[in-house]
Amino acid sequence: MPPLPPPPGSTTAIHARSALVLAPHFDDEVLGCGGLVLELTGAGASVHVLFISDGGEDSRPTADSGDRDAYVETRRREAAAAVEALGATSGELGFRDGALGQQLDEISEAISEALTERSPELLLVPAPTERSADHRATFAAVHRCLTAPGASAPEDLKILLYEVNHPLYPDVLVAVETHLPALEAAMGHYRSQLERHDYWPAALGRRRFRAHTLPSGTGAVEAYRSLSVDDFKTHSRSALWRLLGAPDPPEPIGEGPLVSVIVRTRDRPELLAEALESLADSRYRRLEVLLVNDGGAAPEVPGDFPFPLELIDLQPGRGRAGAANAGLENARGEYVAFLDDDDRIEPEHYATLVDLVGAAGVRVAYTDAAVVVFELGDGGWRQTERRLTYSRDFDADLLLFDNYIPFHTLLIERNLIEEVGTLDPDLPFFEDWDWLIRLARKTPFHHRATVTCEYRQFRGGGHHILGDGGRERDDFLAMKAEVLGRHRSLIEPARLAAVIDGLRAETVAAQEEGGRLRRELAAERASFHRTNGALRASEDRRRQLEALDERSQERGRELEARLEDRARHVTELERQIRELHVHQGEQGEALEAAYAEIRRLGELIEAMEATSAWRLHQKLQGLKGG
Repeated sequence: MPPLPPPPGSTTAIHARSALVLAPHFDDEVLGCGGLVLELTGAGASVHVLFISDGGEDSRPTADSGDRDAYVETRRREAAAAVEALGATSGELGFRDGALGQQLDEISEAISEALTERSPELLLVPAPTERSADHRATFAAVHRCLTAPGASAPEDLKILLYEVNHPLYPDVLVAVETHLPALEAAMGHYRSQLERHDYWPAALGRRRFRAHTLPSGTGAVEAYRSLSVDDFKTHSRSALWRLLGAPDPPEPIGEGPLVSVIVRTRDRPELLAEALESLADSRYRRLEVLLVNDGGAAPEVPGDFPFPLELIDLQPGRGRAGAANAGLENARGEYVAFLDDDDRIEPEHYATLVDLVGAAGVRVAYTDAAVVVFELGDGGWRQTERRLTYSRDFDADLLLFDNYIPFHTLLIERNLIEEVGTLDPDLPFFEDWDWLIRLARKTPFHHRATVTCEYRQFRGGGHHILGDGGRERDDFLAMKAEVLGRHRSLIEPARLAAVIDGLRAETVAAQEEGGRLRRELAAERASFHRTNGALRASEDRRRQLEALDERSQERGRELEARLEDRARHVTELERQIRELHVHQGEQGEALEAAYAEIRRLGELIEAMEATSAWRLHQKLQGLKGG
């Protein structure tokens, strides 16, 4: 299983002008992603909730069809009120609740129509880790929709998986604390459900729990796993389930024609072990494995391999074609398939191919392979690319000029070998292309555009016959010319003209698409520059306001300091006035005492002047003066 993402340490703001929510049941939109819906609608986004089932599975077992219909209608009204409370709109597909897994084709088609009609920027889907079979089926329908031939979903569609009744492995957390009251109010509209089970505490608890990896103060978040359309197109259902950490238990198919799988190997034990491990997980169980060792050291054969395995040891080696022919000579199955030791298949690979050849007249069938590129780093080989390079419907004329069908994507009726012969051992490579051209002269190939295996490339490992680049070998073009020369009688002017015209049309369409994308990119860049300019102007204004605010705060601090000084000065004056009042009171008392003393002395003088002695004294003084 690939490594799962660590819990996010911060929240992410999700922006979209439009969103489509796929809700298997009425109430899943509130329980799983209601906080994000409120965030989006609050920002002006158009959000549409598409309910997949009719919601009637929870009606009481004893109810007749009339009671069920009434129950469905009740749930429909509740859902309309809940969605309105979220600020969104809603629609219903009405598939039978509890049985969505049996209606995948119809659901997939309905989802495709909704995507075409609404062209959302964001798609919200329940994760395949959910316990509910209907939730998992909804995700499976989305996978089928996005990988179907001619799927029209925009490449830049953002896809977020949400959780309802089982934790997923998130790489995105969205803060929803402020939306909890509105979210609880929206859930309150589902009275018929809350009477049966109070779902809200569990939904709230999950949002609280999801905040445990975030800094303190983050109260509640919703968890999501982000995917792209390309993730769906380049992964089989099983591979995508593994990528998301979801159990996808095999559904073994034990009946059908015997398939002989020819595995070519030489001195690559680690890669061989991975190829055989992928074979062991095959859901189609009517297999035999012919392990052809082309001149290398004896490979280790697993003792507990679930299918009959025969080791064909070629000493000395016979080359790629000779190893394939040795397998064909020992094959007992009605059909043959090939798997080189550096490639892998998905569990549904052979089940898909056997289903294809079950149709009348189909003798050769093939699917798609995701090209997976690995590069050697400090920790060993690590995946650096995953893309869908090979996905083309059968064109016998084009096959004359180039091989677009990876060898291990094919299932071939063994009786055809008697008609066309085995692979040419004189070709050191392109032996598969030459053989396919011969097969195509006998029967058309049937193609299903779905990824069921991996075509792996290890850059710098020297594993590929053609090296890291297709033209690294000096004899690349010479050997290609050799194959073309062997079939030159088929390369008629009309065929050549048709192939050239078809390739030219594809080139023109690609150029037009490239021009459209460049124009969209230019428009996006212009919009970005305008927005960025507005943001810069806003940032300048913000800095100006911050500077003005700082100056205001400084002025405020200065005024506060001056007021404090003035207050201290007033306090000092009040103290001095109080002291002056005390001093003035003391001086008044002294003056009163002086005045009293003066009055006393005056009275004494008056009394003295009234005596005869004083009068005699005055006369004596007068005589002295005369």
